Amino acid sequence: QQPQPLKTEHSMLGTSASSHNSLGLNGVTGSIWDFVTGSFSPSPSPVLSSGTTPSLSSNTSGNELTRVRQELDDAKRKLKQWEESWQQVKQACDAWQKEAQEAKERANIADADKQLALQKKEEVIFQLQSKKCIVCQEGDRSIILNACQHYVLCDHCAAAQEECPCCKKKKNLW
Repeated sequence: QQPQPLKTEHSMLGTSASSHNSLGLNGVTGSIWDFVTGSFSPSPSPVLSSGTTPSLSSNTSGNELTRVRQELDDAKRKLKQWEESWQQVKQACDAWQKEAQEAKERANIADADKQLALQKKEEVIFQLQSKKCIVCQEGDRSIILNACQHYVLCDHCAAAQEECPCCKKKKNLW
């Protein structure tokens, strides 16, 4: 006969449950796994007397380990949720910053356009006013004042003025 192939080390060395009816180390009931895990003792063990239930100390340690693992899993889940929430907030913040930057750029362009329009308006007003008399604002400028060389009056206002409206030089110097 050929020996049957062993499935695991447990089947070769025996487990707590399977070794109740066999002799283990030094003729004591139990298995090497009981010794390695610390549940083996020379005195009668609760494992041996009550079937497959572990000893009280290993059960308490097992419960504590299970509880700690559960807390760790819960903490990992919360951390993952926080990371996902943080990523969403970061994406929203990045989008708002991009929108703000684009709005700032549009505002700068609009401000430049406004300044250009104001400058053109002033130029047009200057050109229109530079043709008109600065006193009456109706007649076209036509007289150059001899004393100061200002070109600011029409014929009608030049006859009525006694001094230059810009520099206040007397008419008799014209």
